[in-house]
Amino acid sequence: MLDSQRLPRHKQLIQLRMAVSLDVQRILEHTLGIAPDTSLTVTEVLDTLQSHFKSQQNEALRRRELLCCKQADGESFSDFFVRLKNLAEEVDLCTGNAMTCAEIQLKMVLLMGVRDEELIQRLISLDTGASLQDVVTCCRSFEATRHAASAIY
Repeated sequence: MLDSQRLPRHKQLIQLRMAVSLDVQRILEHTLGIAPDTSLTVTEVLDTLQSHFKSQQNEALRRRELLCCKQADGESFSDFFVRLKNLAEEVDLCTGNAMTCAEIQLKMVLLMGVRDEELIQRLISLDTGASLQDVVTCCRSFEATRHAASAIY
């Protein structure tokens, strides 16, 4: 496999253009004005492209999707948490990207999104200063215990 980070910038850009579809190439050149011989780095091109795609969807709809995110029937907590984190990346949870604010928001969405009533009670009983990792650990432990108990029965 080719280690593209060791290549010169212009060859990295060629690799990038080879990896994206023709539609994305057209967006880069015609919509975003990024020519194939740009002076931007690959990271800058990808950041610009990500901002473009993010702007194509309404912020309010992304927030609604995040806040209405619920654990699906039969969905493991880990899968739900990954889906939740992906949705959260699409929304600026806090202006200035304050990590504590983002953690508080994610803890709230987790509390609102899990399905099991007993787990909800356990999450509510956690100390208010519990970190996001503490909440995630609680959820994973609860789910693992539930699976082990059902295997015993």
